[in-house]
Amino acid sequence: MIKLTLVTDAKGKLIAAVQGHELSHKHDGVEAHVTFAHGHKLHKIEADINLEELQEAEELETKLAKHIPKH
Repeated sequence: MIKLTLVTDAKGKLIAAVQGHELSHKHDGVEAHVTFAHGHKLHKIEADINLEELQEAEELETKLAKHIPKH
């Protein structure tokens, strides 16, 4: 299982995926944050996906889109 944060736009289209549920990290005194524009939604999921096996961007998008919660 892998933890992912999926990001959708206001229309529900997948626009990004971040590995893990933390959107900030500090290392050797440097801190980085990932943020998204107003209106985007974050979906924290756990999925049985091996990212290393996916070769094409379209294949990755198709597999990830299946895990976007439907509201």
